[in-house]
Amino acid sequence: MKYFTTILTILGIYLFVYACSEKPCTDDGCPDFNKLTVPEPLEDIRGKLDIEEWIENPAVKVVSYKPINLEYGVHKVVERSYELPNIDTSSKDMFVQSLNGCINYLYQSIKPEHQIPHELIIAQAVIETGWGTSRFANEGNNLFGIRTWDKDEAYLLPIPWTKWPGWGVKVYSSKCESVVDYLHILNNVHAFEELREARANGVNDALELANYLDKYASKPTYVELVKEIIQYNIRGVYEL
Repeated sequence: MKYFTTILTILGIYLFVYACSEKPCTDDGCPDFNKLTVPEPLEDIRGKLDIEEWIENPAVKVVSYKPINLEYGVHKVVERSYELPNIDTSSKDMFVQSLNGCINYLYQSIKPEHQIPHELIIAQAVIETGWGTSRFANEGNNLFGIRTWDKDEAYLLPIPWTKWPGWGVKVYSSKCESVVDYLHILNNVHAFEELREARANGVNDALELANYLDKYASKPTYVELVKEIIQYNIRGVYEL
């Protein structure tokens, strides 16, 4: 009985440490980024974002936007932006809560059948940005590693790349706008057709829908990592 109690204690400590541990991210500026293989894309899985068509009734204002000047990337003038909720990356808790606020705001205008569970969106943003700390998140407002193959769009390049390799990491005028693009991708791109079919058949749990994200990233363990973030770092930790 004494040995059994000792084993349970050790197991409990391990699970606690695991749940609280930082998970690797797949963004530039994160330790694991340069370890990942980045295959040439067979198709532009990002689709084309048209925020006015995607959001049924955009309760947003068009505002002017200043040029951006990025050390690694290109200088582009963003002609206009949309006034969407701010996503705060100053801490893990603020990142999760403000990202959740952005999702709630967008869902006022997006039909339920097109929505993705909050936990799934936040888990992917956590992985892609290292809890909002990455360079792509804070210089490019890109929370999901979304790429562009259009050299005329504003983009960032992974450090230390300086020449256009055929794609760049898309730059957004706000972090919440990258959430709009992410939702557009999952709802329209062929790679996630099985996810949409599962959702149409009544699958709404984030852990179950995560199984259909195997084409989102080249990392073989990406799906399991998403599920671990949901299970140990979001569900039961944050009220969403």
